[in-house]
Formats: sequence, structure tokens, C-alpha cells
Amino acid sequence: MKRSALAVLSLLPLLAACGSSGGGGPRPAAAGSGTPLTAAPAVSAPAAGAPAATPSGKAPAGGAARGPRHTVPDGKITPATGSFTKKEKKYLAGRVPEGTDPAAILQAGQDTCDRLAYTAKIDRDAAVGAVIAGDIKGAEAAVDGLCPDLKPLVAATRGGYPDGTHTAPAPGTYRALTPSKDCSWSLDGAGGSTHTITVRKGTRTFTSTGCYAWARA
Repeated sequence: MKRSALAVLSLLPLLAACGSSGGGGPRPAAAGSGTPLTAAPAVSAPAAGAPAATPSGKAPAGGAARGPRHTVPDGKITPATGSFTKKEKKYLAGRVPEGTDPAAILQAGQDTCDRLAYTAKIDRDAAVGAVIAGDIKGAEAAVDGLCPDLKPLVAATRGGYPDGTHTAPAPGTYRALTPSKDCSWSLDGAGGSTHTITVRKGTRTFTSTGCYAWARA
């Protein structure tokens, strides 16, 4: 794997707290602390069907949802201070569970945009692979609503596969993104170590390890 890609991927967990509330570049960290000077809370936009958070930020007792998730009506989504732009309101529509600060949901989306932009600036393949592998979550929604200039990056992730075993893979040619020296794969048991593969129609299983993620070539 290229050194730049390794460095970027190892920094992804740290970048989650480095987005700016204005959608700009990541904030600097305090020297020697590894903690952003003005870090926002690490909040992930809730997935559909997830239990609504309580005012304390914790899920209801038992962990599992016991009914449909209740979200704040779009017309009542307001920040504690100031106001949201039209674009921000559109992104937040249907995304804010009752009892959750909408500004935290917005910050999570903006942080995702910042991480994508920062990673892609250093290594585009690493950014695409991070979305496919699930290391950067919620990318499509964040890009669509908050940073549409990154749409080509998200488009490159569609139809990709992370490391693991996949049944009935879609036919096509794929290339490994930021593969390690131990990257290996098999199609219906027939293996190889090249970084480009062709999946033929009727292939039953595709398995890869050490390749991180595969994107359509």
C-alpha cells in the first residue's frame, strides 16, 4: 500500500472530530494532545429505524427500537442560537430524532464532508475506498445535501466491494484500492493476487483479504 494512503487511512478516526462548523478544512490539534482545539461532539446521523436518542444522548433502555423512530417535524427544526440556511434545513429534514440537538446532526454531516475532502486531497483512492469499506459513513447523504462538489467522488464508490465474502457479485472489472502486499482474492474458489479482476456473469462468490476495497475500473 502506498505510504500516503496508509497515512491517510490511519488518520481517519482522528479526522472525525476535525471538521469545521462552516464546512471548511479540519481544525488544528493542540500540540502534543491529539485533541482538536475546538472539537465538535462525535455524533453520527442516525440510521433509519434506529432508536431515538433521549435528551441525555443515550438510546432507550434495552438498546433496540420499540416502535417507529420519532423525528422532529421539519418546521420545528431550529438551532439553540442563530438560524439554519435553506440548504442546512433541507439536509436536516427527517434526520433529527426527538431530544437531539439538530446542530449536532448538521455537524456530523459537515464533518463527513471535511473528511472526504481532506482525504481525497491527499489520495483520492483512499477516500473512495474509505467510503466503500465503511470507514467514512453517511457520505452519500452528506455530499448530496452539504457538499455537492464531491458528488463525483461518491459516484466512484457505487458498485464497489469491501474486503470480505460477497455472494452473486455484479459482473464487471474492478480494481483494488490501496491494497496491501498481502492482497489476495478468489472468485468461486479460484484465487489470485493481481490488483485488477474481472467478475463474469454467473459468479457465485467473491472473497478478498488485504485489498481494503474494490471499485469499478
